[in-house]
Amino acid sequence: MKKIKYLFICFVFSVASVAQNTAIDFTEEDCNGVTHSLFDSLSAGNVIVIAWVMPCGACATYGKYAYDAVNSFAISHPGRVKFYLVDDYANTSCSNLVNWGNANQMPFSTVFSSSAISMSDYGSNGMPKVVVLGCDAGVYYNKNDNQIDYNSVRSSIDNALCSSTGFSEQITNTFSLSIFPNPTKGKLSIIYELDNSDQRRLEIVNVLGDILLRYDDNSYYPSGLNKENIDISGLNTGFYFLNFYSGSNFKSLNFFLVND
Repeated sequence: MKKIKYLFICFVFSVASVAQNTAIDFTEEDCNGVTHSLFDSLSAGNVIVIAWVMPCGACATYGKYAYDAVNSFAISHPGRVKFYLVDDYANTSCSNLVNWGNANQMPFSTVFSSSAISMSDYGSNGMPKVVVLGCDAGVYYNKNDNQIDYNSVRSSIDNALCSSTGFSEQITNTFSLSIFPNPTKGKLSIIYELDNSDQRRLEIVNVLGDILLRYDDNSYYPSGLNKENIDISGLNTGFYFLNFYSGSNFKSLNFFLVND
């Protein structure tokens, strides 16, 4: 009997371990009545980021890191990285969950309140819990609560794209980006080279992954060398990242700001 019990425990542990490394399929309607099949979407080359929330204050803080990371791929991989906002135990109404997402700056989420999408499939529960699911139905990120941060979610999405069109591989041979001075006292000069005329977006991000400033005017910038100056004197002294997006190009540089 003890041997059988031991084998059963090992079997359960083995299944739980596999479940945390392999996505669990579902076919379910979102709060707008649109049906989504997880494996069909992954097979089409998409990345699915799921955030389970109560909703609660901490869920808003850490869930939005994942939401912002998803949206950072909007230009480089349009339509391929999707954010699912899911009620933790399917006991919050769709209308309340949608309103909560809108109030916490996550307005373009695909919202579910369904027990078919279970965070227990990915190990321990959390408030919130975020997973990144990508090619080959792999689990590329699985964190709870305050372990969730913008940069690690974003890096996991990059890995989950897992194809020749991956985020890092799309950077062109001639694309370059530099910033100066570093450290800076409030003025940052940015020089970048583009292959072709294209739009660009700049973000100033803190070490927690919060986007503090965004420069995105929908203008087209010419091919070749471009130079811009931005004023960041309103920020506190500390380390920051400049994230640059243009077409399929992305680069992130860190700098230190010193306020007199």
